[in-house]
Amino acid sequence: MASSTTGFLGVPAKKPFDVNLSTPVKKFIKETFGDKEDYSAAVDGFNALRAEALLRGSYRDDCSKILRYYDQLHAIEYKLPITENQIRIYFKWQDAFVSGGSLFGSKQKTNGSWKLAYEKACVLFNIGHAYSDLALAQNLSIDEQMKAATRYFQLSSGVFSFLKDYVNANSLSDLSVDFEPAVLACISWFMLGQAAELIYIKSASFKDEVAAKVAAHAADCYKEAYTSSRTESAKKVIPENYVNIMFVKHLLFQSKTEYHAGNQAQADRKYGLKVARYDRAKDFADQAVSKCATSAFTPTLRANQEEIAKASAAARKDNDFVYHERLPDPKTLDTILAQPIAKPLPVSFPITPDFKDLFASLVPIALNNALSAFNSKRAEIMNIEINRLREANNVLNSVLASMNLPAAIEDNGGRQVPASVMEKANEVKRQGGIHALDKMISDLPESLKRNKEILDETIRMLDDEERGDSDLRVQFKERWTRTVSSKLTGPLREEAKKYMDIIQNAINADKIVQEKFRMNRDCIVLLSKQTNEIADELPSATAAGALRDSFVVRELRRLMENVAAVKAEREVIESQLKNTDSDSVRARLIAGFQQGNHHDENSVVVHEIESIYTPLRQQVSESLSRQEQLVENVHRAHQQFQNEKQGNETSAMRDEMLKNLARAYDAYQELLNNLKEGTKFYNDLTPLLLKFQNKVSDFVFARKTEKDDLMQDIQRSIVGGNPVPATTQQNAGNPHASNVAAAYPPSQQPSAPSTGGPPPTTTPDGSAVPYPNPYMQPFFPMPPGYNPYNPFLNMTAPAYPMAGTQQYPQQGFGVAKPQQGGKK
Repeated sequence: MASSTTGFLGVPAKKPFDVNLSTPVKKFIKETFGDKEDYSAAVDGFNALRAEALLRGSYRDDCSKILRYYDQLHAIEYKLPITENQIRIYFKWQDAFVSGGSLFGSKQKTNGSWKLAYEKACVLFNIGHAYSDLALAQNLSIDEQMKAATRYFQLSSGVFSFLKDYVNANSLSDLSVDFEPAVLACISWFMLGQAAELIYIKSASFKDEVAAKVAAHAADCYKEAYTSSRTESAKKVIPENYVNIMFVKHLLFQSKTEYHAGNQAQADRKYGLKVARYDRAKDFADQAVSKCATSAFTPTLRANQEEIAKASAAARKDNDFVYHERLPDPKTLDTILAQPIAKPLPVSFPITPDFKDLFASLVPIALNNALSAFNSKRAEIMNIEINRLREANNVLNSVLASMNLPAAIEDNGGRQVPASVMEKANEVKRQGGIHALDKMISDLPESLKRNKEILDETIRMLDDEERGDSDLRVQFKERWTRTVSSKLTGPLREEAKKYMDIIQNAINADKIVQEKFRMNRDCIVLLSKQTNEIADELPSATAAGALRDSFVVRELRRLMENVAAVKAEREVIESQLKNTDSDSVRARLIAGFQQGNHHDENSVVVHEIESIYTPLRQQVSESLSRQEQLVENVHRAHQQFQNEKQGNETSAMRDEMLKNLARAYDAYQELLNNLKEGTKFYNDLTPLLLKFQNKVSDFVFARKTEKDDLMQDIQRSIVGGNPVPATTQQNAGNPHASNVAAAYPPSQQPSAPSTGGPPPTTTPDGSAVPYPNPYMQPFFPMPPGYNPYNPFLNMTAPAYPMAGTQQYPQQGFGVAKPQQGGKK
């Protein structure tokens, strides 16, 4: 819009299209953070805020909503990964400018992207538009409103300067002709020139020396704007009426600069210099009138031309008849140095001083990843240390069973069952006996089959989608412009492979469990019987009564008490390993993140892991060291016991039978633990696989929607005989699809007025801001606890993973599919 008297222009707005933020964001939050806190109201408020901020016709009355919406976008960068393969929201906008130099035409291009950075850039563009709109709405005859207009133009200039750097940092220039570096530099300088012009109007009554410098600053700004508009990429975009106003105002303010310099020469009694300055001012004023293509602005230029012409004629006459000073060569005149009193006002977060984040209590995704990393590392260390304890117990039990201890020193011969064997048998029966193991063993294949079928079907959906995309790409060639499936499904494929590895590890563990069960089943059956039945099965033998009170038997009893003490101590250590408290870790990570230490999560995790587990690891190592000496002492005492013991063949058979029962009891306890954990493992895995399947289903549905839309466009283009536009909603993943001329290399890109430094392009850890690449959560072993399926474990008879809740990577949660239209 242009004023008929001043020639001020605003920046046209980009047209947004409505999108649904609620569904995909709600689903991601629920899947990632659970149901501990309800964010439905916050998400709905976020969705409503976008509609209120963007889908309106003018910002002349109020722009607070769009500023707040930008602040909210900025606040969620670390919390909600809005990308093509995570929270899928397709942001669709129409260009403000039309390639070719016209405005608001029906052929304005529509572009889109899954990137949050693209949405932020478009919102920033419209904030710059809103500031220019507010400036034009001011009544310049009122002093306060003129000051407000000046500030709004400076704010607009600052936004476009910031936006130029932001677009470069996030590789967005190919997504819209509005984002060409030269275009943004041109707009920024143009807005700054208009701010300088208003300052000139205010300072025209000041000393001529000051007015000349302010006018020179306005002339310089308009020159920079015009120069940027003539670059190869911008001249196809910036409207000709804008370009003409920039050029004409550059000439206008050059004439005003020289005019005020001439007035200053009069004050300095330099009459020849005065004439030379006025002559130059007249040349610029004449050029401005002759070059002006905006009829509404011509009267202002003619008034300036007439004023300068009269002053020039009077000055020449006075010098010719009165002063007779020699006129200096125009080429030797000093350049009037500009006073850059108008400056782009920088963009800082938050833009609105009273901004309140709707998701203030939501844990940032990087912090959530750090907590998940802690849980994963904790599970890994816990698995390793518990495995060491259990392996040591297995070795100790095997050694004792091979020596028939402690039954050998309790056996009184005859048909009587030793007390330790009776205790073991009673414990087996109390835990369900052989029937409990039979049932759990028979349930394993069905549980495995259920999980494997879910995963196989999920992988089939991915394969079908990728195969269909490849077939259509071959069929339509360059017309098929959407992102290649393989580029989007990488994280999903990786997650599927990890699930496949988990299931394969479980299959291997099942085989070991089933083999151990087969080898020990007969003895476990015997332990499941009543005491008299066990006694009937045991071979009778003469008791070694003479040894019952001997030194060697007393020594073995003492050593068995030590064995029991070691096992009890290990139970305590295992309980401590399983029940470590992570609240302090969470508190420290949150505190560090709130203080801006986004790079410190890993160091906090490492420190907490070390502080928690170093003492427990030391206890495990000490327990294993004591076992070595204990086993050596048991071997020595048992050898002496064997030498002193008198027996026969029947006695040897009885000893062997008692050894087998002892081994069977140990196997029963291990198998029961394995099978309980295995059942829990498969039951926990099923909902995780179903969530993963739903995630893949969402992705496949979104791709089908894209496919259908693109097919319709291709069909229309074939019928109409026109090629598919290079920039459509389907080519969001193809950064080279735009037919806009390539931007200048970085060294030649037009520079916008500096606002004191570019926006941050990376986080402190070096990752790009906000999300130029898929921001994927790491995959962690499932589930936390004792997990023998991990590749770092090497168990003789692996137990099943222990139950726990584990977050998995979230990709493609929800789909806000591209819409065909929307409201402005």
